[in-house]
Amino acid sequence: MVNVAAATTHVLSAQSRCAALPSAFTTPGLASVETQYVTGGTIVALPTVGVDCQQVFNMAAAEVPAPQNLCFVSLAINTSSASTTRLTVWLPDNYNGRFLGTGNGGMSGCTDWQTISYGASLGFASSGTDNGHTGQTGEPLLNAPEVFTDFAWRSVHVEATVGKEVVEAYYGSRPSYSYMTGCSMGGRQGFNSAENFPEDFDGIIACAPVLNAVNMWAWFGFVAQPFLPTAPGAMTPDTWAIVREETYKQCDHLDGAVDGTISYPADCKRPQKLYTDMYDPQGRFFSPRYDLGAEQSNPALFGLTFGNQLPLPFFTFDTWRYVVYSDPAWPGTTFNWTDFAAGEPKLSEMATWSGDLRAFKQRGGKIINIHGTEDVLIPSGISPRQYELTASVTGKHDMDKWYALYMVPGHTHCYNTGSVAKGAWRFGQLGGIPEPRAASNTSLHNVLLALVDWVEKKVEPKRLIGMTDNGETREVCRYPSKGHWTNGVWKCGQR
Repeated sequence: MVNVAAATTHVLSAQSRCAALPSAFTTPGLASVETQYVTGGTIVALPTVGVDCQQVFNMAAAEVPAPQNLCFVSLAINTSSASTTRLTVWLPDNYNGRFLGTGNGGMSGCTDWQTISYGASLGFASSGTDNGHTGQTGEPLLNAPEVFTDFAWRSVHVEATVGKEVVEAYYGSRPSYSYMTGCSMGGRQGFNSAENFPEDFDGIIACAPVLNAVNMWAWFGFVAQPFLPTAPGAMTPDTWAIVREETYKQCDHLDGAVDGTISYPADCKRPQKLYTDMYDPQGRFFSPRYDLGAEQSNPALFGLTFGNQLPLPFFTFDTWRYVVYSDPAWPGTTFNWTDFAAGEPKLSEMATWSGDLRAFKQRGGKIINIHGTEDVLIPSGISPRQYELTASVTGKHDMDKWYALYMVPGHTHCYNTGSVAKGAWRFGQLGGIPEPRAASNTSLHNVLLALVDWVEKKVEPKRLIGMTDNGETREVCRYPSKGHWTNGVWKCGQR
């Protein structure tokens, strides 16, 4: 029998604590703090969300229902005299004692409300930020070096430190464990936290990370110019579709199954410039090649690189226009090594490419890196290179004890939503992924729960089962093993 009186008292107590939090909470740089207590199923009154935060990346939503009763906290933290990060923390009644930070995407001015809600549904005190500015363009970074610092690294560090302070103020103690999940720029933010702030999180999920980010943003500018709609003889979307079809004819069978996925693009040889690793004039590795099979795997995201009407791909154009040259009129009609040299020192805060995760490893941190092999934006080859770079710095002999990389065949960028990719990409890594979680909430099918088991119970995630859009499942192999269709089943090879 439900004790109605006790349940009512609990709700009133939570409501009272939520209402009292603004007057009781203080932290350096605090500009404002507001709270609202929301009952489960109620649409949360979110801050104004720009249209560009609702589209393309699926990173924000104008309306998000509360997954359970919770205290919704909004804070503004002055990170300098010229910059402010806006932080939100969702504090569920059914709290599991853990903290979950979330990352951003693209130019990173949008809070990932859906993943915050997902974390709260599992009992995490979940948080996210606007990364120091609003929207998906680079315009707020114009002549604003402190805002760029928020964008590059500081906002996520504020999220971790202040977010856990909010948890302590509300529940009476700090979280027992702290986690982070993010994709694209959010994946880079996870690696940056492990590199530079190893105490912030005990476990990190980094999906499709924009690592070696200065080079990656420049790579778009170098390789895309001949393919843009503004270029002479540029390829049309129909032509790209033909390229994709022919690529599948040549490469789909290499994993033993003709199933509409190219499991390992590196096994498929193609000579074109776009599909070969890039090296700088001194012969040093610069950036990995574009993923074979990623052409038009997600038409909306493809437009950000090779399909829009800008002189250069969006990320290159906005970063060099607003941050590097501080010139809104910069035409961006060409991109060369002089442009890269101008940008490298100004963008170094976001590079994230040292491989030095020794402090994170030594304190017991765990990291799971996930990358789809049909990534339409960030070439998946960057993740194995990060793994090998880290191994060269920290030592390869015990990588399995704290670092896991999963390459996901047939998965495009972050979400397969709206794509033609057919991979088994659903395993609880982010919010907003439509899947029957109640039937698959185990650490074998849910990578967030697998990370929790790894950190807290020392249970190594040796297997991960993903789900396709039509409900089929497939084991995702842990790097460096590869899956192969053998005698009617998928099998991961020896590692």
